[in-house]
Amino acid sequence: MRYLVLSDIHANHIALEAVLKHAQHKRWDAVLFLGDAIGYYTHPNKVLDSLRDLKPEVNLLGNHEDLLFRLQNDPKATAFEESSVVTDVIRRHAAKLSPENRAYLNTFTQHEVRDGWEATHGGLRTPWEYITSLQNAQENAPLMKADLLFVGHTHVPKVFASVATPNGDMWRTVAFRSDYTQYRVPPKAKVIFNPGSVGQPRDGISLASYVIFDEEHRVLEVFRVEFDLLGVQRNVREMGYPDALASRLRVGK
Repeated sequence: MRYLVLSDIHANHIALEAVLKHAQHKRWDAVLFLGDAIGYYTHPNKVLDSLRDLKPEVNLLGNHEDLLFRLQNDPKATAFEESSVVTDVIRRHAAKLSPENRAYLNTFTQHEVRDGWEATHGGLRTPWEYITSLQNAQENAPLMKADLLFVGHTHVPKVFASVATPNGDMWRTVAFRSDYTQYRVPPKAKVIFNPGSVGQPRDGISLASYVIFDEEHRVLEVFRVEFDLLGVQRNVREMGYPDALASRLRVGK
């Protein structure tokens, strides 16, 4: 099986279209979505319509979907350790979601475990932990049920990998910053893999990121893709979303 791995689209339909157009020329069998379809940008329904058309084999709940559900139960809820911008945008999205897409979000799950890999949006210790450092990775690794863990949430395409040695675990970190990188999962290693973000890159490179995972050969191909950044910025400003969401795209932060 070859999976198209997508994460953190954040209602950026322009970036999603660019990624799907690029992926048309690759071979994949099914979609693995790691969460945060909504939040930040301007087209939650278009993104969710596209996801429904893709029929992902796995749809994971992200912290932005979780906030939307919490707002339904408590209108005064806020995003955990996030600015008010996040909550304000989610309220806008909640008001405009179609009944079909609201029902679709209710099918998202928090953790998926398969033979040889597992996936969640944030960390395993706590649902919305950011695995940004080697220490975060080391503290989550003992909770892994498979040797390969897919995560999203940080918007940074990166891998943390450890191999057991007589002197203890040896760790390595690799960031994926070029247009194309191939990563082979080392034998007998524990790997935490983040495909980066489709809709809001945060590694200083204003390119969408996605991955194709060859399950049989344990190979991950990371692609960075240009999208109409100016078009997204124009939508943000014309629709009255916070200008900071437009400006941060230019610098990939």
